Amino acid sequence: MAEPKWLKDMNSDEYLKENFDATGKSRYTVEGLKKEDPDWLDKAAEKTHAATGDDYVKLDSGLLTVNQINWMLRNTIGELTFVDDNNQFLWYNRPVDPNAKMKAKRVPAQVGNTMGEVHPDVRDVIPEAKKVVHALRTKEGGHDAVYMPVPTGNLKQLVLHYYKRVEDDEGNYAGIYEWVQDLYPLVKYFCETTGQKLVVDPDATTGATYKRNSDPDAQTGASTKAEAAAAEEEVKKETEPDTATGASQN
Repeated sequence: MAEPKWLKDMNSDEYLKENFDATGKSRYTVEGLKKEDPDWLDKAAEKTHAATGDDYVKLDSGLLTVNQINWMLRNTIGELTFVDDNNQFLWYNRPVDPNAKMKAKRVPAQVGNTMGEVHPDVRDVIPEAKKVVHALRTKEGGHDAVYMPVPTGNLKQLVLHYYKRVEDDEGNYAGIYEWVQDLYPLVKYFCETTGQKLVVDPDATTGATYKRNSDPDAQTGASTKAEAAAAEEEVKKETEPDTATGASQN
């Protein structure tokens, strides 16, 4: 992923202390259960007498049943997850289509797992994940969110992992909310609807880095530049809207 500079500059001695085994205790930790148990969700719900089905839940600005909350969240754009302040993975919005391919794959049996169990110990994934968690836990440099675009090898796809610090009513750290979404369809629709178009900014250093990281042939030199230029031209064509549509918006 493409890290912002403030995140890259963090002290590894500090963020690697993050306890991804979740051996601590959160205010809402369900005790007496093995976190790696694939049936953790059902057992935890039974132990806590959790509301289910048509039970009503009073929220701070509404009243919904558990079913209504589930339906709404399952149909929310993007993939959502929540990890508590003890680094325990507690929830994700399961896709309506069980065969849907998730960008950040999760399965029901993972609910209740520790962050260490959820993240594979390959390609330095865990140290990087600890860095993000610690940055938001400590509000590093005043930041309460991390934007991490993922180079995909396709300039018509911009998969963003957005991590947001969650706080309780007193402002204390309560966990992290993650949103994963391919932004390109949204940008494309915006351009088509408003009569605008995407153009290449030669001075955008971050954009140049993203394009380079997205190009699987980045070491091939001139041919790569030609392909990148062709891809950029294709993006322009696809996002240049119908003149009538733009005029109607104006």
